Parts: sequence; structure tokens; C-alpha cells
Amino acid sequence: MKNGLLLLVAVGVIGACVDPSASEEKAEKAKLRQSYSNCINASEGAPDKLANCQAILEQLKTIKEHQAFAQKENVRVIDYQRCLTARKTGDGQAYAEDCGKIWQEIRANNSPTTTN
Repeated sequence: MKNGLLLLVAVGVIGACVDPSASEEKAEKAKLRQSYSNCINASEGAPDKLANCQAILEQLKTIKEHQAFAQKENVRVIDYQRCLTARKTGDGQAYAEDCGKIWQEIRANNSPTTTN
């Protein structure tokens, strides 16, 4: 009985030490990542809409937990934008498949089930 009471007191003390602002900050970071994924999915590959997602991606680069993802994603998005430009200025048919593959990779990395 004494051990059980001591355990409850210890759990209460440890629980009081947890910083609630830390969990709020973590939730905000996760929300930012979700905002980026939503932006990508809503853009449907349109370059002008995709540019709006870049601002969110830049914010993700400043968060340690998301830096690796943001760097890789930035490269993918830049590759996609270059592909679209090349498609407009060059042989559209030749680039259509490549652009589609890059876009599918971006979408796959931002699907609702992805937790990178």
C-alpha cells in the first residue's frame, strides 16, 4: 500500500515537471508539416500554386526535426519546376513522363499516411 502511494506521488511530481509549452510547440511543428502536405495535395502540380508551398517548406527547413525532409523535398520541387519549364520550352512529350514521375514522388511523400 505504501509503495503504491509512493508511486502515485512520484508520477504526480514527474507529471508536474512536464513543460506544457513543449508539447504545444511540437504540435505546431507537426501542424506546419501537415500544412505543407495539404498545400502540395491541393496544388495538383500547378506551378503557381506550388510556389505558395515553397514558403511553408522554407519554414520547415528551420525546424530541426523536419530539416532532412525539407531539404529532400526542396530538391524534388525544384526538379519538378525545372521539368515543367523544360517541357514548355522544349519537347513537351519527352518531358511529360519525367515531370509526371517527379510529381508522383512529391505526392507520395506528402500522402496523408506519410510520417517522414
